[in-house]
Amino acid sequence: MGEEALDKIYDDLKQMRDEVKLKLHLGGMGVRDEVEKLDLEWENWTHQLSRQLKAEGEDLEARIREAGGEDLKKAEIATNLAIAKLKSGLQGVADKLKDSDPET
Repeated sequence: MGEEALDKIYDDLKQMRDEVKLKLHLGGMGVRDEVEKLDLEWENWTHQLSRQLKAEGEDLEARIREAGGEDLKKAEIATNLAIAKLKSGLQGVADKLKDSDPET
């Protein structure tokens, strides 16, 4: 996954997260626990992403040669799973908030 694609995913997830948090603040108290769990996942993912990018910058070439790219494939799979889980969770909360919004 390229850096530009990852930046776009990060920005999209951050925007979705910010919108959910705003809607939650405005009246979606019924899903607060769910959002708090997703926030923990967000913090874990962004922390892992930061560590991964730092590590890749420091020793990417050596790891590619040593592991034939397996470490990078595993990291990419784990990142894609984390992204999918966050996106699904945030979309689920957004849908619940939309369904409970009296203005829609």
